[in-house]
Amino acid sequence: MIIPYLVFQGNCKEAMQFYAQALDGKIKFMQTFKESPVDVPEEANDLIYNSELNAGDLVFKASDNLPGFPIREGTNISLFTVFPDEEAKVKAFNNLSNGGKVLFPIEDDFGMLKDKFGIQWMVVHGDGH
Repeated sequence: MIIPYLVFQGNCKEAMQFYAQALDGKIKFMQTFKESPVDVPEEANDLIYNSELNAGDLVFKASDNLPGFPIREGTNISLFTVFPDEEAKVKAFNNLSNGGKVLFPIEDDFGMLKDKFGIQWMVVHGDGH
């Protein structure tokens, strides 16, 4: 399963509320950086760490950018990819990163890379949370 993952410059909550209304959808969950396992400066606590919107068959995830990681063209969307098991996830991560760049090594069931064509991939296994 591939889920588009959008990244915003501090206005993710507002964007997701807009999309939920515009697409007659529902925000399935929304977690702030304060509620996450990631250490961030206090001023980033209320930014969105992870969220998901469902509107019929349409599903996408979104967050605010990590503090210190400015958004540039091509970095504001990733392919959030859910694999059925750990082995499939690790194999895909290793294959996709060949010739590319590992942005976050797999840790706590999450890894992120940019492939040799400049496409960003987030990989997890299980239910995708």
